[in-house]
Amino acid sequence: MLELLSASYPVQECPVALEQRMDTRPVLRLRPAGAIGFTSSHGAVRAILAHGDGVKEVSIVFGRLADYPWLSSLMSRQATSSRVWDLKTGKARGESDNQYVANALGNMPEFIAWFDAWRILGVSVEKVLVKPARELSLPQGAPFPADSLLPWDAIVWVTLARP
Repeated sequence: MLELLSASYPVQECPVALEQRMDTRPVLRLRPAGAIGFTSSHGAVRAILAHGDGVKEVSIVFGRLADYPWLSSLMSRQATSSRVWDLKTGKARGESDNQYVANALGNMPEFIAWFDAWRILGVSVEKVLVKPARELSLPQGAPFPADSLLPWDAIVWVTLARP
């Protein structure tokens, strides 16, 4: 059963719907109406986690990584220097693309900081999409070929625990 926590959470860029449903633990979902920046997404995460008051574990569904351009860009940039990500094929070496993005996000300080005091128990990813570097918002003159295939979008959800 899906219950709307509030009509929307106002952020500078666009409204963000906050939803909650109960499963074995609360499942919270952010639904931004458009692309939002770090400060706005951090505020929305804080707001939705406030609805997890009193629970020990919670899952947050973020939907598409592309709705958080700051995070999408960090993910793409991280892949440019990874020994696991193959820039020519746009695939991870030795693991699935989903696992690669989940591991990369789970170790990214900016991603970890998104959750304040909550501890990340797991990051789940599916449907990783790639694009050539020339089509992404990356620094000009970067030391990798413009036709490098980089991850830029995926469906992401995170399981968190109270400290």
